[in-house]
Amino acid sequence: MPLMFLMLIHTVAVHAYNVVDLPENMTLSDAMGIFNGDEITRVTVSNVADGSYTELTREEILDFYYTAQDMTVYRKVNPTPFRGLSINVYTQNDVKSYFFTSGIQIGLYGDSNYICYKLSDEDTEELLYLDSKYKDDKERQTGEELHRATANDFLKLPAAPWAQSFAQEAAQKSLLPYQFTGKYSDNITREEFCVLLGNMIAVKENYKDLDTYMIDRGEPYLKNYFVDCEGVNDAVNILYALGIVNGKDEEHFDPYGIITREEAAALLCKTAEMYKWVGTNTSLTYSDSGSVSPWAVFYVTWANENKIMTGMTATEFVPQGSYTVEQAIATIVRLYNFIMA
Repeated sequence: MPLMFLMLIHTVAVHAYNVVDLPENMTLSDAMGIFNGDEITRVTVSNVADGSYTELTREEILDFYYTAQDMTVYRKVNPTPFRGLSINVYTQNDVKSYFFTSGIQIGLYGDSNYICYKLSDEDTEELLYLDSKYKDDKERQTGEELHRATANDFLKLPAAPWAQSFAQEAAQKSLLPYQFTGKYSDNITREEFCVLLGNMIAVKENYKDLDTYMIDRGEPYLKNYFVDCEGVNDAVNILYALGIVNGKDEEHFDPYGIITREEAAALLCKTAEMYKWVGTNTSLTYSDSGSVSPWAVFYVTWANENKIMTGMTATEFVPQGSYTVEQAIATIVRLYNFIMA
């Protein structure tokens, strides 16, 4: 059984992490806010489905803590952290639960998602002896309660009022990677737009990430196909393999360049085409319609007709203009709703 670990309820004012800009990773002891095994008064291993638990001895408690305290946990947004096996760590004033499949929850991210920090698969395997201990215990107790952390809300909203509802909806639907919440007003890059689209595809297909989706499809993809994409997010390579994105030329993608509005419209349309027939019988009526690149006319027209991407103003589309993160989030939400309708 996969290992579900600790969910954190922080009731004290001092945090072991930055509560505004959460780090991508930290130690498990930082996430728990426990820095000495003597702080722990009790540890149980429980299973949510069974509604039962087993107690650890003092020696087992210390063995667990000093084995796991310096392990690295990685940030993730998780809509379902309350499943399966968990380790429940009690202190004098608090309880933190680490769920083996989800990690340690430190608070809400939108209405129904959570910020969790999870161990790597390799480190998780080191703690699977606790899973075996639970299964082998013939005298498990019943009634272990579910410990939730809901006091902290880590969804940062855009300053622009029009964009706030889109950010909230995107977070609720797992369409908003946490790293985008600190840069709403920035112009989005070509790589970042691929990350947003790739994440949406993973959510639509009910996969934890885009790479797992491709593995299950049996579709290999080349890493670093473009000479300027070493170290960029794999979403670029995967969307290229899916036929959604193209390079600036045969060898270059320009991942850190700003995506234009007409380029964004093309990617939105091509992604929609994975799931629905796309077509249009309308024409653009913007005053700058003649400025749309010939290759992009269909994509811009389609995105505009389906209200997925509208003009910069009532009269201008601004096809070669830049595109902000918050504008991109809004179109991703509209695209997702269009595909799911």
